[in-house]
Amino acid sequence: MAMEATCQIRMDGELKAQVEELYRSLGTSFSEAVRIFAKQSVREGRMPFLPSLRSWDELTGTEINNALEKSETDIAEGRVISQDMLDRRIRELLDRGRDKAV
Repeated sequence: MAMEATCQIRMDGELKAQVEELYRSLGTSFSEAVRIFAKQSVREGRMPFLPSLRSWDELTGTEINNALEKSETDIAEGRVISQDMLDRRIRELLDRGRDKAV
Protein backbone atom coordinates (compact mmCIF):
# COMPACT_ATOMS: atom_id res chain seq x y z
CA MET A 1 0.00 0.00 0.00
CA ALA A 2 1.50 3.30 -1.07
CA MET A 3 1.74 5.94 1.61
CA GLU A 4 1.20 9.08 -0.43
CA ALA A 5 -0.96 11.10 1.99
CA THR A 6 0.25 13.17 4.91
CA CYS A 7 -1.63 13.83 8.13
CA GLN A 8 -0.61 16.73 10.35
CA ILE A 9 -1.73 17.13 13.93
CA ARG A 10 -0.93 19.77 16.49
CA MET A 11 -0.24 18.87 20.09
CA ASP A 12 1.65 19.99 23.13
CA GLY A 13 5.41 19.48 22.68
CA GLU A 14 5.80 17.64 25.98
CA LEU A 15 2.98 15.22 25.09
CA LYS A 16 4.59 14.61 21.68
CA ALA A 17 7.96 13.82 23.28
CA GLN A 18 6.33 11.46 25.79
CA VAL A 19 4.30 9.58 23.20
CA GLU A 20 7.27 9.27 20.82
CA GLU A 21 9.39 7.86 23.63
CA LEU A 22 6.61 5.44 24.57
CA TYR A 23 6.29 4.03 21.05
CA ARG A 24 10.08 3.88 20.61
CA SER A 25 10.24 1.77 23.77
CA LEU A 26 7.58 -0.49 22.24
CA GLY A 27 9.68 -0.95 19.11
CA THR A 28 7.61 1.17 16.78
CA SER A 29 6.94 4.84 16.04
CA PHE A 30 4.20 7.28 16.87
CA SER A 31 3.46 7.58 13.14
CA GLU A 32 3.03 3.82 12.88
CA ALA A 33 0.76 3.86 15.95
CA VAL A 34 -1.44 6.48 14.25
CA ARG A 35 -1.61 4.31 11.08
CA ILE A 36 -2.55 1.29 13.22
CA PHE A 37 -5.23 3.37 14.97
CA ALA A 38 -6.64 4.49 11.59
CA LYS A 39 -6.69 0.94 10.17
CA GLN A 40 -8.32 -0.48 13.28
CA SER A 41 -10.91 2.34 13.29
CA VAL A 42 -11.88 1.51 9.70
CA ARG A 43 -11.90 -2.23 10.44
CA GLU A 44 -14.22 -1.80 13.44
CA GLY A 45 -16.25 1.10 12.03
CA ARG A 46 -15.65 3.09 15.21
CA MET A 47 -12.89 4.17 17.55
CA PRO A 48 -10.98 1.02 18.52
CA PHE A 49 -11.45 1.80 22.19
CA LEU A 50 -14.09 3.48 24.31
CA PRO A 51 -12.93 6.98 25.19
CA SER A 52 -13.45 8.01 28.79
CA LEU A 53 -12.85 11.15 30.73
CA ARG A 54 -12.39 9.17 33.93
CA SER A 55 -9.12 7.73 35.09
CA TRP A 56 -8.68 4.26 36.59
CA ASP A 57 -8.60 5.94 40.01
CA GLU A 58 -12.14 7.23 39.44
CA LEU A 59 -13.65 3.88 38.40
CA THR A 60 -15.53 1.66 40.80
CA GLY A 61 -14.25 -1.82 41.61
CA THR A 62 -17.08 -3.29 39.54
CA GLU A 63 -16.18 -1.15 36.52
CA ILE A 64 -12.52 -2.17 36.76
CA ASN A 65 -13.43 -5.85 37.12
CA ASN A 66 -15.74 -5.63 34.08
CA ALA A 67 -12.99 -4.01 32.01
CA LEU A 68 -10.47 -6.65 33.07
CA GLU A 69 -12.92 -9.48 32.33
CA LYS A 70 -13.55 -8.03 28.86
CA SER A 71 -9.79 -7.87 28.30
CA GLU A 72 -9.41 -11.50 29.37
CA THR A 73 -12.21 -12.51 26.99
CA ASP A 74 -10.65 -10.54 24.12
CA ILE A 75 -7.30 -12.25 24.73
CA ALA A 76 -8.86 -15.73 25.02
CA GLU A 77 -10.83 -15.23 21.79
CA GLY A 78 -7.78 -14.03 19.86
CA ARG A 79 -8.84 -10.40 19.47
CA VAL A 80 -5.59 -9.20 21.06
CA ILE A 81 -2.17 -9.86 19.59
CA SER A 82 1.36 -8.98 20.61
CA GLN A 83 3.23 -6.01 19.20
CA ASP A 84 5.66 -8.43 17.55
CA MET A 85 2.81 -10.24 15.78
CA LEU A 86 1.28 -6.94 14.68
CA ASP A 87 4.63 -5.72 13.35
CA ARG A 88 5.08 -9.02 11.47
CA ARG A 89 1.61 -8.75 9.90
CA ILE A 90 2.21 -5.15 8.85
CA ARG A 91 5.58 -6.08 7.29
CA GLU A 92 3.89 -8.92 5.38
CA LEU A 93 1.21 -6.57 4.07
CA LEU A 94 3.81 -4.01 3.03
CA ASP A 95 5.90 -6.70 1.34
CA ARG A 96 2.84 -7.96 -0.57
CA GLY A 97 2.09 -4.41 -1.66
CA ARG A 98 5.65 -3.97 -2.92
CA ASP A 99 5.47 -7.29 -4.78
CA LYS A 100 2.27 -6.22 -6.54
CA ALA A 101 3.83 -2.87 -7.52
CA VAL A 102 6.75 -4.59 -9.24
